Order: sequence, then C-alpha cells, then structure tokens
Amino acid sequence: MKESSQSPLVSIIVPNYNHAAFLSERLRSILSQTFQNFELIVLDDASTDDSLAVIREQLQDHPHQMFCNATNSGQPCSQWLSGIKKASGRYIWIAESDDSCSPKFLERMVSHLEQGNVLAYCRTISIDAAGAPLADQSFWPDAVDPERWQHSFRIQAEDLCRDFMDRGNVIANASGVVFRKPGEAILRALGPLTARRRCTGDWLFWTHYLMRMGGSVSFDSEALSCFRCHDQSTRSIDSRRRERLRFGEYSSAIASVLKITRPWPRCHWHAVATSGGWDWILYEYLWRYNPSRAEKLCLSIIHGPLRLGIYTRLLQSQILRRRYWGWPTS
Repeated sequence: MKESSQSPLVSIIVPNYNHAAFLSERLRSILSQTFQNFELIVLDDASTDDSLAVIREQLQDHPHQMFCNATNSGQPCSQWLSGIKKASGRYIWIAESDDSCSPKFLERMVSHLEQGNVLAYCRTISIDAAGAPLADQSFWPDAVDPERWQHSFRIQAEDLCRDFMDRGNVIANASGVVFRKPGEAILRALGPLTARRRCTGDWLFWTHYLMRMGGSVSFDSEALSCFRCHDQSTRSIDSRRRERLRFGEYSSAIASVLKITRPWPRCHWHAVATSGGWDWILYEYLWRYNPSRAEKLCLSIIHGPLRLGIYTRLLQSQILRRRYWGWPTS
C-alpha cells in the first residue's frame, strides 16, 4: 500500500452498507494483493450494524481514508461517484464490501490497463454467504453470448456497448473491474444518469462511461473476482412495489443505452428484441413480478422500447407466447 507523498497508481474504493459479516474477508482480500501501489478509501453509507468497528479493527495498522454518511443515501452509484471524486489514483477499483477476489486480481487488471486500455475486467464466480462457490457457476454475460467470454479478448469500448450493452449489463460485477479515472465532465454527466437507481445504476454507469471515454476494453477470462450472493444484496428485492420499480428501471435504462449507443437508426430496438436480447427481462417479469392476466395484457409497469420489444417478441414467437400466457399467476 502506497505510503509516500507520491500519488498511488490505483485508488481502491470500498462502498459499504451493513456488510459487517463480510467486511473482514473483503478487506483482507484487498490488503493481500500482490500489487500494492494503491490508496484505500472506505465509504460507509450510515450502516446500522457493526461495520465501523470491523473496519477500524481490520485497518488499524494500514493507511486508509474513511468517510461516513450521516444518513443512508440508498443509491449505490452515488457512493461510487463520491469515492471517485476523492481518489488521487490514475485507476479506480470499486471493491464492493461483500465481495472477494484473488490476491493477483489487481496486478492482472493493472497490467491490462498499462497496455493502453481504459477498462479491464475479469470473469467472476458466485459465492454464498459463507464464501463457498455456488453449484451454479453461471457467468451472466454467457447468457448474452455463450462463446464470447470463454476466452480473454480486447475490444473497442464503443463496440462492446453497441454489440452487447443494449441487451444487458455484460460488465457483470463492479468488483471485477478496474478502470481509468474519468474527468470532471464525465463525472458530472454520470451523476444524474445513475441517481436513484438501485438495479441499473452500474449498467448505465459503464455504458455512458465507455461511450464517453472511448478507447479499448480488456477482458480476462480467468475467474479472479468473487460475487457474493446473500439476502442483503442490493439485487435481493422481494416486495411487489420494489419489483415494479425494477422493471421501470429496466425500461428507462434500455432507452438510455439505446440513445447513447445508437441514436440512429431509431428502430434498433426491433433488432434487439427479435433476436431474443430482452427475453431475460420477459422471464424475470413473469417469475419475479408474477403479473395478473390484465397486467400481462397491458404491460403497465414496462415502457418505452422495452415494452414495444416485448410485444414484438411475443408476436414473433409462439413458444414464448404460450409460456407467457400459461405462466402461473397468483
């Protein structure tokens, strides 16, 4: 860890909210990195558990900065942006407080960035609350393209966004990403785009960041990062009201991604929908929201290109149509 007056190469930002149970492992995984030219910034979003005590105990002998919110923001990306503004490093690693990683993660990602890429990320494995790998080792981008993420590759940032991000967030886990610090203008643009988003802030962050930064992206197919699945996860939303918000977010996120990646032609949504690019949202709508027949008919909580796309896809596929209308409802 960098201790001199010279600026560190990497700023590690650890945004935390009530992850006391996982913080010890998270912080140990950072401190044990083979690459040590970094500064450590911990942001606590008004935790109500023992997070602060765990942080102080784990970092008492290690240089770090800690900032604590008086009230919870409820906005994950606002913490990201706050940390980036405080960072002095050339590169940024947002190490989510409930995740973990290999000791060589940072060394490998920095190596990719030093080759001229603006963002580097790696394959991620899913672990349970105890840290054990889950039986289902699926990596979300494989659902978008089963071959692309099986091997390491380099791609232009705009191509990654135009070819894949309009189907879903293929930069699947923030903890598995290290990226070049953006300038003030980009940070100002990202603030309103990601505000008040619990489910899609990262999707919009990466897409708009890459479209504005340009350059190239490097993907490393070795699983060097671990995403923890547990009941406290931001993705764990169980109330019906919050599910309505989820699909509203999906709708506006897709509209925003399409707007910045393909402002022309305006009907690119049709190509994405008819290729099955948004089928995963259709299945989530049936499974997570469990709509009534009336809600299936009008798709009232989905709007914009996504709504048009789902209608088009249902008209196109008899199998999907049968599954859509035959799915059990409450």
